[in-house]
Amino acid sequence: MPFDALVAPPRPTTISDALDAHRLTAVPREYLAKHKQAQQRKFGPSFWYRHQASVSVALVVASPAIGAAVGASQGFSTDSSALTVASSFVWMCLIALITGTGLIKLRAGAHWEERRVTADRLSELAVPEAIAAPARQLLLEVPGSRLMLGELKLDKAVLDPYLLIETRDERICLGIWEGDQVFACIAPEADAERFDLAAD
Repeated sequence: MPFDALVAPPRPTTISDALDAHRLTAVPREYLAKHKQAQQRKFGPSFWYRHQASVSVALVVASPAIGAAVGASQGFSTDSSALTVASSFVWMCLIALITGTGLIKLRAGAHWEERRVTADRLSELAVPEAIAAPARQLLLEVPGSRLMLGELKLDKAVLDPYLLIETRDERICLGIWEGDQVFACIAPEADAERFDLAAD
């Protein structure tokens, strides 16, 4: 039938199609992966957290050992038993003071979390306009697309957020930033070579 083409549903626009139409290059997947790995190494678990079992055993064993050493230095006389107990007690109090005041930090390390966000929240989330503006435009143009915000969580701090746009079949990084500093963002195709340099 000659009119079939007029009523056929239009092919859904993909994120890649929209980027091509605007001559934009997204942040490469490899660049984001390297960035995430580097930041996770940088903000990894503390020495004390990684070795907490060994440190705990060492501290427990050290308490009677210090008491015995003090007793031995006094020749295990009648006065040395009180000194032995006192030195062990002082050692335990010292360890309690160090751990209780946070001088030894048992930091578990940072981890990445992703959550869905809406376009109207981008300003509230302090997403730089160089990333937020194309994100809003792509959401309008690509049916079924949604935004995902990735954040590096360290205790209560949020570090190095990144913004993705995704559909069921695609997942594209639009930018990575920290405060006012943009590390990488969607840009004209002419600027694509900057990712090759940055990824090395």
